[in-house]
Amino acid sequence: MPKSTFTNLPPERQQQIRELLLTIFYEKPVSQVKVSEIVAALKMSRGIFYKYFEDLNDAYDYVIHYYAGKVHGEIIEYVTHHEGDFFKGMEEFLLLAAKLKKDDLRYREIVLLTQNSYLFSYRSEVSHGMEMWQEILAKNHFNIQSEEESISFLYFSMKLVIDSLTDMLANHWSEAELIADFRFKSRWLTAGLRTDR
Repeated sequence: MPKSTFTNLPPERQQQIRELLLTIFYEKPVSQVKVSEIVAALKMSRGIFYKYFEDLNDAYDYVIHYYAGKVHGEIIEYVTHHEGDFFKGMEEFLLLAAKLKKDDLRYREIVLLTQNSYLFSYRSEVSHGMEMWQEILAKNHFNIQSEEESISFLYFSMKLVIDSLTDMLANHWSEAELIADFRFKSRWLTAGLRTDR
């Protein structure tokens, strides 16, 4: 995670650095990125980069975690708009993501997260927003019996969305194909698979 010298920068400068890192890491794997590219693009010295981050992997992890948190929040916001229809909110987020153009920074966020979905599973120790999440679950009449289970379901839900986007990108699906596949998954979750019960 970034050092305090980075977190003490003005928000606009932090955003500028994040967006540049996002673009660089989107364009090629971290193993092919050189610190010299980053410092040249940001017009800073190599020493300044190391005042902000331990190394290139630290900068990469920071970008992934930052955008994962941002996307988590967006998904929850969409779900909140459909209080009694949890999966409808997810569908709306998926449709938004499917319509993004390749030169859009938000598209780059999604692609980077789908390429690193294991990092998307990172669970923050901070449990802010849990009351709102529990309210969403209650309004949807989900049988979640503990806070631990609700946290697990939160991350499962986020992975469901990212996995659906990964499938879309890997298979070059249209919006209709993405939503059809997502509806299979949501039906399996809500109705189950067995017919003998």
